[in-house]
Amino acid sequence: MLSCLLVLELLLAAAPAEASREPFQWKVPGLVSVVDVPDTMNVGGIPVRIQVYSSKEKLERLLQYFATAFDDAGFYIQRHQPRLAAEPHLTALDTRTFTSYTVVLTPESGGLTTVVLGQARLGEARPAAPPGFLPVYDGAMNVLYANLEGARTLTYRAPGKETEVRGWYRDQLTRSGFKEESPQVFRRREQELRVALSQEAGWVQVVIFLKTGGEPPPLEPEPETR
Repeated sequence: MLSCLLVLELLLAAAPAEASREPFQWKVPGLVSVVDVPDTMNVGGIPVRIQVYSSKEKLERLLQYFATAFDDAGFYIQRHQPRLAAEPHLTALDTRTFTSYTVVLTPESGGLTTVVLGQARLGEARPAAPPGFLPVYDGAMNVLYANLEGARTLTYRAPGKETEVRGWYRDQLTRSGFKEESPQVFRRREQELRVALSQEAGWVQVVIFLKTGGEPPPLEPEPETR
């Protein structure tokens, strides 16, 4: 899940067809397996598709392969791309359809490499519903909301310490009727909410994952019973 969220962020941070040019139809060298991912997702109002593969090829070989494939397809590739994650990644833009493509590569045990391919149709962006049902810590930046077929996610980064943000979420969710079943896993009736935090210097990277059996109500304190 975190790999998919990472590629979503990279897709939407990208700077400025024919079916054969779809990255999901391109061959992945050394293909071992394919992971099923929902066909279409809505991320910040933008239609997004993702495919996840496992390859026996080395990371360097795969990165060069996709760089060449993007170039052969006539996509724009920024010469000096900002490093937005620890994992090697590459983003290209089809200027004819205003569609961005991102590949993220992660080495795995046993010599395999996980290949995450993403496609974001930036030209088809529509206003996204505000994530009012999820609390956001003060000072949040790069807020990204996604609807992933039966689950909703919210990712962002905020200034502070991980312990402070963790305590803030525990307080907010408890007041809203959630119970902490295990560390950073909360439940309220049919809703299960997971909070993943990681410290990056003076910033905290926040990933919230909400699964629900119905439309989630706003996070408001439940009325007191007497």
